[in-house]
Amino acid sequence: MSYRKVLADRICAQLALSTAVGRFAQVMFDVTVVIFVVQDLHRPAAAGLAVLLATLPGLLLSPLSGGFLQGRNVTAWMAVDYLIKAAATLGIAFGASAGAGGIWTLWGLALLSSLTSAFGNVAFRSYVALSLPAPLRGAANGLDSTVSGLAAMAGPALAGIAVTVFGGRHSVAVVGVAFLAAALVAAASGRTTPEAGGEVGLRSAVEAVRGILVHPVLRGLTGVYFLYQVAVGVLVVSLPLLVSAGFGAAPSWTGTSWSIAGALGIVSSLAAGHRITDGAERRYLVLGAALTALGLAGLFLHPAVAWLAAMFVLLGVAVGPMDVGLLGLRQRLLPDTGATATLAVSASLNMAGYPAGAMVGGLTAGLGLGAQTGVALGCALLSLGLCTRLPMVSAGSGSESGSVPTDGPTDVPIDRTADRTAPRAAESSAAP
Repeated sequence: MSYRKVLADRICAQLALSTAVGRFAQVMFDVTVVIFVVQDLHRPAAAGLAVLLATLPGLLLSPLSGGFLQGRNVTAWMAVDYLIKAAATLGIAFGASAGAGGIWTLWGLALLSSLTSAFGNVAFRSYVALSLPAPLRGAANGLDSTVSGLAAMAGPALAGIAVTVFGGRHSVAVVGVAFLAAALVAAASGRTTPEAGGEVGLRSAVEAVRGILVHPVLRGLTGVYFLYQVAVGVLVVSLPLLVSAGFGAAPSWTGTSWSIAGALGIVSSLAAGHRITDGAERRYLVLGAALTALGLAGLFLHPAVAWLAAMFVLLGVAVGPMDVGLLGLRQRLLPDTGATATLAVSASLNMAGYPAGAMVGGLTAGLGLGAQTGVALGCALLSLGLCTRLPMVSAGSGSESGSVPTDGPTDVPIDRTADRTAPRAAESSAAP
């Protein structure tokens, strides 16, 4: 019933749809561009830099982007992000070539596609946190996590189908059209300005980062999810060799393992979003981190393929409690001013864990499978340890300047001056 109520909110439903199409397009972008550059342009070295340029700059600019969105129509700027991505992707499809000029075009457009990424990443979560009634936020977070899981699981398959049907260059163009569709859906959702405007600039960006680092719970959440994503990134790099050398299985089991985890992740996200309540988020995070550590530890225990599948069941089930617990607790702790900037910075810091983990997995490849899996397990155990040390935040509590705990797992009964269960200027007339 809660999911039906979330989707009955027109703005929320359209933002969720736009986010879903955009996330699918982003996953497909990474796959189709790599295939296009490697197979059609025969420049494999250029492909990795193109993917990096399409990701890293947006993460680095997120503090500025989040501050810029304060007091502005977040749905309009979400549409702007997807329009820029559509133009850049179509430009790559029809402008990139094997020559030096074509490769620089590829890199320049990949960079362009990344610059506004925070606009698209933050709009849906900003609306959920600041405009959606509190009883519906758990279900909305479950929907958010489910969309990410579906994109991660089905996006590469759709990219492969597009390449098979249309070829490398035109499959990239298909992704550009998908970004355009996401932009149109976002633009149609209406004006949404969840909070008043604030200072925009380097100083406000620094304050957004500082606000997370000095807040004991937000800081802890960043560490928890960053380490969790590092563990996942290491596993992504190490799994193909682990499947063949560690379990003696066919290469197809790499994809099968992630499909198992993805399917269970979708189910667990929907279940967690339906059942989670205010005050229970830390328990969900501990459960998710514990299941992740257990699944990674189990990879050492038995060399049978069935055991591999069982461990990826645990890793998949862990996704829902981790994602929904993080999203729910962070929403309750957002400051009354600068919430959008805090969301943008927090999301970027969390997302940075995955490429960091992939890099660590590559660097430790020469040390053997045991070392790689051990690094992933170590990060998961550190994440679990941080979960258990997160300060308790009781139901109905939030974050207000000067009213946060300083250390230790103590309960935090904090009163709010603003009631977040009511919409905040959802139909504001502020300029985009």
